[in-house]
Amino acid sequence: MKGGHLSKARTDAILPRAQRPQTRTPSKVLILSGEMGEGHNAAAAAITSAIADVWPGCAVDRFDTLELWGRPFARTLSWGYEVQMRLLPLTYEVFYDGICRSDRVAAISKWAIGRFFGKRLEHFLAARQDDLVISTYPFGSAALHWLRTKRGYGVPTATYIPAFHIHPVWAYSGIDQHYVMYDSAPVHARTKGFETTMRVGAPPVRDGFGTIEKEQARRQLGWDGERFMVLVTGGAWGLGGIAEAVRALIDSDTDMQVVAVCGKSERLAEELRALGAPEERLRVLGYVNNMHEIMAAVDVVVTNGAGVTVLEALRTPRPVIAFRPLAGHGKASTAEMLRRELAVLAPEVPDLVNVVRELASDDVLMARLEHAGRTWVQGRDLRESVREMEMLFDVDAGADEDGASGEDDGAPVDILDYGVDAAAGDPALAAGG
Repeated sequence: MKGGHLSKARTDAILPRAQRPQTRTPSKVLILSGEMGEGHNAAAAAITSAIADVWPGCAVDRFDTLELWGRPFARTLSWGYEVQMRLLPLTYEVFYDGICRSDRVAAISKWAIGRFFGKRLEHFLAARQDDLVISTYPFGSAALHWLRTKRGYGVPTATYIPAFHIHPVWAYSGIDQHYVMYDSAPVHARTKGFETTMRVGAPPVRDGFGTIEKEQARRQLGWDGERFMVLVTGGAWGLGGIAEAVRALIDSDTDMQVVAVCGKSERLAEELRALGAPEERLRVLGYVNNMHEIMAAVDVVVTNGAGVTVLEALRTPRPVIAFRPLAGHGKASTAEMLRRELAVLAPEVPDLVNVVRELASDDVLMARLEHAGRTWVQGRDLRESVREMEMLFDVDAGADEDGASGEDDGAPVDILDYGVDAAAGDPALAAGG
């Protein structure tokens, strides 16, 4: 759609909250996601399912934030991020560290991203009548914050963060609720007032994780019920040295079967099948829709420490080995899990082989790690997290709206909030966080 301000006929979608009809539960919800791997979309799908249970009859639409600039733009940015993580991970890590440590870098990045996507989102939302907008992707949250502070957008908003570490580009004063995975998140959010909007939520994973016993899962899959099994996965893109990990494990002297889930990476699947290992030693799978069964069937999950995969493993629960954690969010999430004894770190191939050997022979260690995961998810229900969003509809009709000006003066709002000066930054590098 073309730029410019909204016509009077379309302004109902951005009325200040005080002027909107008050409702107890929403009848129409929009979830803003982002196709950077599958984690953000998987979280959006899980929330959609929970909404169907909590608010029967509520209509839910999901939309890729990147597609506000068209499908070609979205595909290009997704491809660029994948290439960056495979070939230039240091560039991502430098920027990730920058936004996590510097209020100046974080503020200019948040403002630039919000303005870039906010104007497009303004026109997209104007044609809708949503009661609630939920973001599972930081660019969507940035755009919603821009609309709240620059256009007076009055629809309740929530951000659900599907990762074990948050960076400041996830957090905004213009978002009503932030759902995080750990209670010390405000330290990392580095955003004024964040702690008042924060909720420790349930892992945003699909139904099924944690509901099947190991023996039952193996029977359903037709797998050997006695063998020690190790799942190795690098998410939808197969990131994180998966091929090296699999080769080392099947060449080791530990009696086990490796289950390699390659996601959408057909090249990785072909490379692993070319190893010629017998199925009792290596089972190679592509993109799967039954990860809840597979995780329940295995003994240990080896992954890159990032995104929804670790949340799925903790929900199951299965011990997590963070092998060569991805730059940026992978390393940061791993650090948070290690602090809570929810994962074991294997920085390189020899470490991975040793850790798997130890777990395969130490029932006490296995039980301790599974107990830690089970304790962490205890009492966390995604439906209850969704139900908490009903608090957003219990607002005082005379409440004052925060910072709505109706005009874009070009000022980087979060920089003013932080009280720092503008500095150069490259928000595009943060696309996958």
